[in-house]
Amino acid sequence: MLKAILGFELRYHLRRMTFWLLAMLFFSLGFVDVVSKASEGKAFFYVNSPSEIFQTVVWYSIFAILATSAFTAETFVRDSTNRTESLILSTPISRFNYLGLRFLAAFVVTVLAFSTYLPGMVLGQFMPNLNPYALGPLRWEAYGLSYAVIALPNLLLSGALSFAIAARSRSLIATYVGAIALVMLYLASLMLLGADVVNFEQYRLWAMLDPFGFYALEEQSLAWTVEQFNTLMPQLSSTLLWNRLLWMALSLGILGWSYGSYKMRLQETASSSERSVFWALRSGSHHSAGSNSVLPPVSSLLEIKNKVSPALEQAQPSVPGLWVQQLWSRSLFELRLILQGRAFLLLTGFGLLSLIIAALGSNSFAYSNPSTDILVHSANLYLDYVLFIIIIVYAAELIWRDRSLRIQSILDAMPISSGVLFGSKLLALFAVITLNLGLAIATLTLYQIAKGYYQFDFPLYFKMLFGEHGPYFYLMAVLALFAQVVTRHKYAGMALTLAIALSKIPLDALGWYHNLYRFGEMNAIEYSPMNGYGHLWLGHRWYVLYWGLAAAILALLSYLFWQRGTEQRPWLMSLRQDWNSSRPNLLRSLGSLLMAMAGVGGWILYNTTWLNAYQPPGKEETAAEIERRYRQYEPLPMPTVTATQAQIELYPDERYLTVEGSYTLENRTDQPIQEIHLITFINLQLGEVQFPGATLKQADSDWGYYIYDLAQPMQPGEVQTLQFKTFTERPQGFTNQVDSDDVYMVYPNEVVGNGSNLHSPFILPFVGYTKMVEHKKAWMREAYNLPPLEERMRPHSDPVGLSQALTLSHLGWGDLDLTIGTTPSQTAVTNGELVQQWTAKDQRKNQQGRDRQYFRYRSPAPNRGKFTIYSADYAIHRNNNYSVPIELYHHPQHSENVKLIAEQAGQALEFYEARFGPFPFETLRFVEFVYYDGMVFSDGGTIGLPESLIWKADAQGPGKENLIDWVSYLLAYAWWEDQLIAADVAGGMTIREALSDYSSRLYQRSRRTPTEHRLARQQTMRTFFRTVGKLDFEEPALDEVYNELPIARHKGGMTLELIEDLIGPAQLEAAINNFLEQYRYQPAPYATLLDLRSAILSQTPAELKQPVSALFEQVTTYQVGIISAKSGLQSNGRYQASLTIEAQQLLTQGLGQQQADSLKIPVTVTVNAQDGSELYRAQHQLSKPITQLSLELDQPPTSVAVDPDYLLPSVYLQDNRVILPANPR
Repeated sequence: MLKAILGFELRYHLRRMTFWLLAMLFFSLGFVDVVSKASEGKAFFYVNSPSEIFQTVVWYSIFAILATSAFTAETFVRDSTNRTESLILSTPISRFNYLGLRFLAAFVVTVLAFSTYLPGMVLGQFMPNLNPYALGPLRWEAYGLSYAVIALPNLLLSGALSFAIAARSRSLIATYVGAIALVMLYLASLMLLGADVVNFEQYRLWAMLDPFGFYALEEQSLAWTVEQFNTLMPQLSSTLLWNRLLWMALSLGILGWSYGSYKMRLQETASSSERSVFWALRSGSHHSAGSNSVLPPVSSLLEIKNKVSPALEQAQPSVPGLWVQQLWSRSLFELRLILQGRAFLLLTGFGLLSLIIAALGSNSFAYSNPSTDILVHSANLYLDYVLFIIIIVYAAELIWRDRSLRIQSILDAMPISSGVLFGSKLLALFAVITLNLGLAIATLTLYQIAKGYYQFDFPLYFKMLFGEHGPYFYLMAVLALFAQVVTRHKYAGMALTLAIALSKIPLDALGWYHNLYRFGEMNAIEYSPMNGYGHLWLGHRWYVLYWGLAAAILALLSYLFWQRGTEQRPWLMSLRQDWNSSRPNLLRSLGSLLMAMAGVGGWILYNTTWLNAYQPPGKEETAAEIERRYRQYEPLPMPTVTATQAQIELYPDERYLTVEGSYTLENRTDQPIQEIHLITFINLQLGEVQFPGATLKQADSDWGYYIYDLAQPMQPGEVQTLQFKTFTERPQGFTNQVDSDDVYMVYPNEVVGNGSNLHSPFILPFVGYTKMVEHKKAWMREAYNLPPLEERMRPHSDPVGLSQALTLSHLGWGDLDLTIGTTPSQTAVTNGELVQQWTAKDQRKNQQGRDRQYFRYRSPAPNRGKFTIYSADYAIHRNNNYSVPIELYHHPQHSENVKLIAEQAGQALEFYEARFGPFPFETLRFVEFVYYDGMVFSDGGTIGLPESLIWKADAQGPGKENLIDWVSYLLAYAWWEDQLIAADVAGGMTIREALSDYSSRLYQRSRRTPTEHRLARQQTMRTFFRTVGKLDFEEPALDEVYNELPIARHKGGMTLELIEDLIGPAQLEAAINNFLEQYRYQPAPYATLLDLRSAILSQTPAELKQPVSALFEQVTTYQVGIISAKSGLQSNGRYQASLTIEAQQLLTQGLGQQQADSLKIPVTVTVNAQDGSELYRAQHQLSKPITQLSLELDQPPTSVAVDPDYLLPSVYLQDNRVILPANPR
């Protein structure tokens, strides 16, 4: 009996198309996922490493919840749907045979379908043309262990939950809604924790409560190096073990409860079935579908037919306008069915809940206030997942509901055209989308009110939700209905919709980026509070029209292929017959739509491939090509720019610029210069160039490299003037833009309508080849077919590197004289003193008579020679209460924080001046600009911050702290970037970044309590190591840094703070000031990190010189913690604390190979009383891996800590502090 029932159930599921569709789906998912990741091949992280396999299986199992529901729910709805429930329950079948075996069969089939991801992932690894840096050895044990530890427990949990819902509701839709709700809530919780709304102190708790094990896994690998990530196997121990045991026990508990509480009887009696069908027609409730045991008599169904809609029954097709009346009436009917169903309420409710959680997470988006643009931007979980799921679910439900309720034949018998039947369902789905977007606006508005934010912008809500995001969902609604109609299978239609929606993943991997063949994809655009959508909106609208026509074609095809009646015909034959029976006028309409779509597509193609280049070289490809072609010229001597004069004309309305300028060039080498090489970077064109005796030898306008021969070589010490013109082309039409390629959305030298920021290296020519273009990452060099580098960076003693500035190697100390023209409504800002402002007439042809606003800025020597130009309609805030004027140029709508920014800048200014001398510039400026490239700038006392930072910060709590962090860091940056030049050798970036970060930490410490600063340091350290664990390069030592910003800044700042603790604050401050005094405004040879290290070592005690020096030379992290601690009262009345401490340092090489070593520096140990006061603080030399300490105390201790201030860069922070039992005896 058991074998027969189980065999029947298994055969039943295996014969269903659902099983094979899901099996193909998971196989394709595994295969495409591996191929796409390995094709992109970013970094050294293996896509088939044990950790990646584990994490991938977690995500697969989350979305397998829906597959589990498909099998489990169908098992318990099948009997009522097939009218066999009363027959089966009238037999003496046991609860175990009816429930247990059925669930077991459904679970086994789910596991079989899900397991196809395994061969998909394995096969994907052996496809051709994959990046070798992305693939490691095949680890069979990783697949097996992840399957056992992650996949099976997660499938058991989702199966238990689906069983619980399906067994009680006996409803497919209720089970799907429950599954979708679980997925939404889980994704929302990931967003919440990922946004750091949840403190790291609660991380282990969240890891335990995570039902799918994502955070339990991540806790193990949170700060693994690349090597560890690629080689180590996640261990079934500690949190992961307890997490798995906890959720397996809960799964079994849910199963037991569902099994025991299931009622072995009919949900409704047969006599109520007629009422149930009628109620289904009125309300769309699905419990009736699962409760009807017999079909009502024909007379009853005819009665129902007469009650549904008398207007439809009496319709005469020849009456003008009646089609519209039928469509309207039927659409309202379909919409009522949706809105009155519990499924809609639950899905929408959970969706809005996810929206609130996403809004909470928006606080971490630079801790911004809840403005409309930030809230909509943060709603990507709701828009990308929730609304999309609603569309797929309801498209299937609208098409198949009538058949599941067995009323399809009634509706087909009515005098209603197929166009009305399909159109009403489409309009109802459109209405659901519109309602959800409207509810999103209402929910986000209520959230703003709750947060005390009353600057509502409803036009922007509608433009962003309905104009930017909305078209995609309306298009997907048409596609989802079309897929259901054309496949004539519920799950096949859903799978087809998902496949098309996810097709951009393999298209990205293949490098096919044009939106003309990526269904529903419009140009990637961004909203800017300063610039709106700007020029990006034009291309978006054309793609909306193009895909709108495509949707109209799909809708017409859906009408043509609409199936009426219950006759079962082969799929292809059915479609062919429907096509052959179509009326000529419909085919003419189809032809017209196709022609219109082709016309719009042709116009898009003209704009994106003729007027503008399709897939122009991205920033990485451009850099690689310049290196490949012109690195041979690196050894040639080049002159240094000692003065820059430029007339820069900005045309924001037309989005281009022109520059006429001159360089004063000096030969500071010891060789004659035979050639001058000029480079113009992406999108910048070089015009006329004048130099005494120079002739153009080679011009490569595609890559921006120009070589000029000199009739008379420049002799050492000779000074000459180079005159030049540069410009950007006036843009025409629009481009194709996606967010997954390497092409700029807005070029760094592109003028925008309002809020331009133009950094000088992108608008002026660069003199000589620069190592700035070279890719240092081995995997990226492999990707662009570049040979391995002989050296990542010039050594510290390299004479060429010592004679050149870091990054901008052609610039030295000199003068800067800039004249900037812009539109009359805008203010142009740059570094230097504003010496003149005036209005003049536009001199361009056909533009004479238009006013232009001009600004002249001068920066006398010594000046770094670089600058950034900003142009916008600014409001200006000034503060003259400090040693220099503080000016803030900001968007007029972003005025809430300007006083706070100015005050904090002034206080930080006073703090830095007291320690590092006078501010080196006559004015301190903060300037706001549009957030397209995500950069910040600091040039000559003028600091540029994008609109997403500080200007809109919620200046309370973390938002205020974040604002002060940025202000203090960038102000410190001005000190160290613009008073000394770092040589173009290894470690150069560390000088600027480490000193800036350390200075900011000093200022922050001065205004915080010790506890606040300790917690801030702890959070910063954890965030840093979380970042390091995801870096795509070999972590260098501080003296080997090239452009690895996280290392140079955060690790550098941590290191200086640790050194301060070792040698003393006064000694470190003296060392830094001595270093600054030695190299302030000095010509070549420029400063190196070794010079800073030497200044620090001169203030360091002899016994600490070697370990302090090693902090710069080695990649060192620390592993310190308290293994055990106890305390007790001694006979002498004093208290004894006994500690067992682990202490060692880890030396990292290559991609993360770590070697343990004994600790070389002393570590602080503290003991605290109940009121928080310190009973004991001292430094100990913990030279052994395990050290025993016994401390005598006058008062009872309550906690002990090693490295209590979190000064040692360490991943392992949770074991630093231990709470002792109260009232020791």
